[in-house]
Amino acid sequence: MQTSLHLGKRCRIWLLLFLAMMSLGAAAERSVYSQISNKELKQRTLGLVKNIRDIVESYNQKDRELMTDYDKKDQPEYRSDERKNMRQQWIRQSDAVHDATMRRYKENYWADAILLLDELYRRVPQRMRQKGMLPIYQHPTNVLGMETIANHLELLAKALPDA
Repeated sequence: MQTSLHLGKRCRIWLLLFLAMMSLGAAAERSVYSQISNKELKQRTLGLVKNIRDIVESYNQKDRELMTDYDKKDQPEYRSDERKNMRQQWIRQSDAVHDATMRRYKENYWADAILLLDELYRRVPQRMRQKGMLPIYQHPTNVLGMETIANHLELLAKALPDA
């Protein structure tokens, strides 16, 4: 009987997270990116940066649309209790969009961001390594944290020597 190993999406996420946590500060052979060239590492990092920025922009667009919708409805002709209900609905919708964006990031990009950070830190000059960044990578609390991660990864990738 032939069996195949099929990992579900959640299992892959946890496996990537485990590998990321194991590789932080570990020897080169423990990083999944240790065998690729600087050029390929830079390309993969910049691809991740683009993906992160795309979901941040998608969030910003949806949030602007929700705000515009709310602003159109928030008129003096509505009773205060109606305006209060509309505001609560807007807050719930905005929170839902934010939560969905954070989930999407964590499910698709979070572990790779940590793994790439570790490998980039191994390859860039010491002066480029910022000690306080790892907690932001591990626990981004909002889209601003995601933007910070994208900016930081881009900076490190562009500082990576070509050879």
